[in-house]
Amino acid sequence: MIGLKRNDGIDAFISGTTPILRYGLLAGVLSGLVLGITMKLLERLTGSAVYMLLLNVDFIDWLPQPLPELAEFALHLIVALPLGMLFLALLRIWKSPLGLGLGMGLALACCTWIPLTQLSERVPSSADIAALLWWITGHLLYGTVLAYFGKSWIKKGRDKQ
Repeated sequence: MIGLKRNDGIDAFISGTTPILRYGLLAGVLSGLVLGITMKLLERLTGSAVYMLLLNVDFIDWLPQPLPELAEFALHLIVALPLGMLFLALLRIWKSPLGLGLGMGLALACCTWIPLTQLSERVPSSADIAALLWWITGHLLYGTVLAYFGKSWIKKGRDKQ
């Protein structure tokens, strides 16, 4: 470690990556954090098990059960990371960050609702309209956070690179 500062490895990694990778990962992790915190808050306030639905991995046989909440949340963020990069890549085609963000959030909510509600007894029923509305609301907030990153991405002219 002679001559190396504590953050040299991290700085080298960050400076050696493409902007879409760096900014996409940041967009993914922060939007995923906002979604997770929102779902946890909604579950506590309403009693609707939307946070449980977000983190539930009971259906993945090779994972040890039960997993600690922090491990389940980490898996949620791992899914969110590439979605942030995909969002930024799609901004080359779709120039409206808010429209794309809300569209992605809504698509994710709608495409995951039925499969995830069918895979466990610990999550809301697919017929639970209140839980579905909270699920959609949380994902629209997720899309709004992505849109914030998209607006900044376009302002910097990165969508044209």
